[in-house]
Amino acid sequence: MINQYTQQDLKLAHKLVQEDLFNSLTNLKSGDSLRLGALGKFTKKEHQMRSALFKEKLGNKNKFVYYRISFKPFSKLKELLTNQIIKKYNLK
Repeated sequence: MINQYTQQDLKLAHKLVQEDLFNSLTNLKSGDSLRLGALGKFTKKEHQMRSALFKEKLGNKNKFVYYRISFKPFSKLKELLTNQIIKKYNLK
């Protein structure tokens, strides 16, 4: 089925998916999740960290705030990825 699409069509589809994922993750609020179909979900969380490295420059504002985006695969994807590792390293 994929063979009927040209390379240009696939590149355009890939670009559209990337842009949509970027926009969705950007608009996601801290603590919210974004499902990726039956594959898994992205979770966006805001974290704060204190640092003594820049205390002289920042004074009491030596706090960094950043977002962490994690991906948790659902059971079907997790099982397929585990089977790939088992086959690659001959674990069974």
